[in-house]
Amino acid sequence: MVGVASSSPAPTPARLRAESLTVGYDGVTVIDGLNVKIHTGQVTTIVGPNGCGKSTLLRTLSRLLNPKAGQVILDGRDIATLKPKKVARTLGILPQNPTAPEGLTVAELISRGRHPHQSWYRQASSGDDAAVVRAMRMTATDSLANRRVDSLSGGQRQRVWIALTLAQETDLLLLDEPTTYLDLAHAVDVLDLVDELRTEHGKTVVMVLHDLNLAARYSDSLIVMRSGQIVAEGSPEEVLNPTLLREAFGLGSQIVQDPISGTPMVVPIGRRGRRS
Repeated sequence: MVGVASSSPAPTPARLRAESLTVGYDGVTVIDGLNVKIHTGQVTTIVGPNGCGKSTLLRTLSRLLNPKAGQVILDGRDIATLKPKKVARTLGILPQNPTAPEGLTVAELISRGRHPHQSWYRQASSGDDAAVVRAMRMTATDSLANRRVDSLSGGQRQRVWIALTLAQETDLLLLDEPTTYLDLAHAVDVLDLVDELRTEHGKTVVMVLHDLNLAARYSDSLIVMRSGQIVAEGSPEEVLNPTLLREAFGLGSQIVQDPISGTPMVVPIGRRGRRS
């Protein structure tokens, strides 16, 4: 099958999980008492309607946000107690809409992924250079090394940002809407790369997506959120059904089999979908 997250072994103990997590902004609670475990060695995608807390959850799992209550556990320890460089050597995060300083080349940007491995007494080394080269090869960005980041297309730029995350050489990758603003061809290209990172390089990937059909095709597990809570989680086959989609998204739909991947495909029912 083309572009499908292939079958995975039984999940191993979760290296990343949240317990009784409560998170908010400006006095408004966005997530309240949430518990979740991320399956190691799988691609897990968080989906849900706008404003349900998807990106808030991802940012809290990465320690970009501090919870009001509860904790995020990384490799058996409260992530809040770990030094930032320790976290950055274990977990890579690609936020929404990242920006690069003007005039920076692709190679210069990707090399910044090595900063967690450096210090005042250990500057860039041949090992860092090798890690940058590996990241560029994995993302097919090596031919862009001397191009300015601001000269790239949207799809190229997303690959470069993923390469920066890979240069950290972490086993855990958190990607917040990696296909935002990309056309369908570039979105599929980025998600094919995500699938390769899991199947060929053993990465554990957590991402936020809006497109339910791409999420179903490229994910081992889905987490469905609504109003700051998890309302369903499991494989796409277990999770996606008309009742859940109406409850979580307010969407009338039918579920059919994707003719390419064999995964569930959501067919929305709108006014134009109703037969006269």
